[in-house]
Amino acid sequence: MPRLQDVTGKGREQIEVPSLPWLGEALRGGFIRGGVYLLAGEPGIGKTHLAIQVLGDLARREVKTLYLTTEQGLSDIKEKVESIHVGADGRLHRGIKDNFLFDDTIEDIDSLPRFLTRRVLTEGEEYHGIEMIVLDSVQGRGLSAAATQKYRALYEFAESAKAQGLVTLLVGHVTKKGQIAGPRDLEHNVDCVLYIRRAFRLRPFFVPKNRFGPAVLDPIVLMMDDRGRLVESPHRAAKTSAVLGYAGIGDELAEGQASVSLPRYGSRPELNAPFLPGKKVRQLLSVLSTLKDVDLTDLSYDINCYVPRQQRYREDLDLPIALALLSSYLQQPIPDKTLFVGELDLTRRIRPPEPVYLAALAQLVVGPQRGRVATVYISDECADSLAKMRPGDHSGTVGECVKIRGVATLEDLLGELWPDLFKGA
Repeated sequence: MPRLQDVTGKGREQIEVPSLPWLGEALRGGFIRGGVYLLAGEPGIGKTHLAIQVLGDLARREVKTLYLTTEQGLSDIKEKVESIHVGADGRLHRGIKDNFLFDDTIEDIDSLPRFLTRRVLTEGEEYHGIEMIVLDSVQGRGLSAAATQKYRALYEFAESAKAQGLVTLLVGHVTKKGQIAGPRDLEHNVDCVLYIRRAFRLRPFFVPKNRFGPAVLDPIVLMMDDRGRLVESPHRAAKTSAVLGYAGIGDELAEGQASVSLPRYGSRPELNAPFLPGKKVRQLLSVLSTLKDVDLTDLSYDINCYVPRQQRYREDLDLPIALALLSSYLQQPIPDKTLFVGELDLTRRIRPPEPVYLAALAQLVVGPQRGRVATVYISDECADSLAKMRPGDHSGTVGECVKIRGVATLEDLLGELWPDLFKGA
């Protein structure tokens, strides 16, 4: 029986992808030879584009790669390759022409092990010598999660590729609930799960499982450029976001705080919101989930709201908490010195506060918090009234001291805060 000191370590050779530094960051260097990776996301989110980016990078550096397509025709794949990889001279790099190989002859998942043995692993065959293989996609022609025999063939294919030191990237779908399509053991038969979500025109990228390194549960935020390449968004904020609000009493500001992440692999999503009314928190999450092109399913949330002097939660703090959640998920910053006021109804409309609250708010921003608050976002139904108020002994109006921005809906507010998110969305 061998002792611990008798067991030799198994080295892990990496294949780096220099043109995608954010991917190298997520994978702690690159792909591991013999690793099996699962890239998941809803249709049209950019999975094929990312796979083409990866293989093109490797092919340029004389790494032989193979793209197996079960969904799209070769002409469609060729068009995407040219869009993503054509140079400034309008030509493809010689390495891509020589080393980026395609095949659309996989009729059924059952045939994958035989395909690998005969056409990839057999010396002298056209695909012999490849180092990375992409299967796009696992569910290409409609593969049920109950098709046990077919998934066994997929696992056999992946294990054989692993044994030969090939990197395997399986492209998979997700269900309407955001879960990875297929049987549960699909995720257990891969070494690493790469997950792309949708957030307007942004693509939050997670690595919820990685046998070769730490998981990435806080998103790396990507966006698609005009050539179809996934690139890192230039705007990144803190993992936890804090947003200013006002509870309606006193001369101190309130603050909504939130952090959004994927749950750790194998665990359930969690909702931690101490000292906040549970019904209200669930209602806010339900409202945010109705935003078009935003996938907030099966995530973990940590939410807090600092209310001075232990005052009770009031609905006018809905907006700061909602924005803190979206800011954390989108990794977009909230402008400094900006105060948000308003209750969110079920249609995402921002409701105006009561007159007594408005009077207290006017006194606050021109008095004790003058200089700390530069802009106030509030319902468009009361923005003009607030701007014209002359609180107490102050000679100027509120609108002369701070900028008052009236907005009707949450979408209107997001469009003002983060206009780049909506370009081409």
